[in-house]
Amino acid sequence: MTFFISIILSIGIELSVKSLENWRRFDWFSQLTDWVCHQTESTRFRDGPVVVLAILAPVLFAVWLVAAMLGGVWGAFEFVFGVAVLSMSLGPSDPIRQTQDYIKSLQDEDTAEAKSHAAKILTMDVSDVDDDVAITAQQVKEALLIKGCSSILGVFFWFIVLGPVGAAMFRLSCLLQGRYAGTQTGFARAIMDFYQILMWVPARFTVLCYAVVGSFVDALHSLRHLSDLWQRDSDELLIETGLGALHILDVTAEEERQGTISAVVECLSLTKRAVLACITFLAVIVIVSWIV
Repeated sequence: MTFFISIILSIGIELSVKSLENWRRFDWFSQLTDWVCHQTESTRFRDGPVVVLAILAPVLFAVWLVAAMLGGVWGAFEFVFGVAVLSMSLGPSDPIRQTQDYIKSLQDEDTAEAKSHAAKILTMDVSDVDDDVAITAQQVKEALLIKGCSSILGVFFWFIVLGPVGAAMFRLSCLLQGRYAGTQTGFARAIMDFYQILMWVPARFTVLCYAVVGSFVDALHSLRHLSDLWQRDSDELLIETGLGALHILDVTAEEERQGTISAVVECLSLTKRAVLACITFLAVIVIVSWIV
């Protein structure tokens, strides 16, 4: 019951407090990561999971300690702290709001503004965004399908499982993965392995949500083999099944170019419905628990 109320409140805060994104810069975490990496640079375990744990452990221990202290005497404050951590763990920017801004720029035919919003969604420099609107729109859709899990549903999942510590752990792992994506080192591989472990269950749950609120048959048909459900890379699985649920995997390049805006709008709608389906599922669990 408590976790459900916390999730509803965090969604309300996300929708009403737009300046919340300014508090999610996590510059302090980047500085902590750099400091730990520098301190362990000459050690033999520099390129392994030990350094990843050394980066995450102090933050997660601090979150656990505060929650434990508040829970011992001030239960209400523990609840408020949990909502605060959950709200900070979403994002770090709102992919739904960013995509809405991107769509509006496309509708206004403001190419420069559209590229600016696309760069934020894709977490890259504006100069690196492709000038071809159709290509950029495809990249935005793929990023949105991933962020539907990594920025929203995955955070909810780990909050339900481990409370504030779980939400913080998942967000920090996503931050590390985004920072070291494409880096070919043992440290980067350890980060990716940790990210894949944390993403495995939330990604499959998100895939189920995409299939239920979209085209279930096409979502399943997008899988090459049934074993992809448990063997496939989580990000790739989210993209393939998400596009399948939208029934746009087999759309030609020309059709995609002509329906760029509508395709992004449909993808945004799918993501919103998936989040709503998750909330509905949790509500059903709460109601059943009351009855039983």
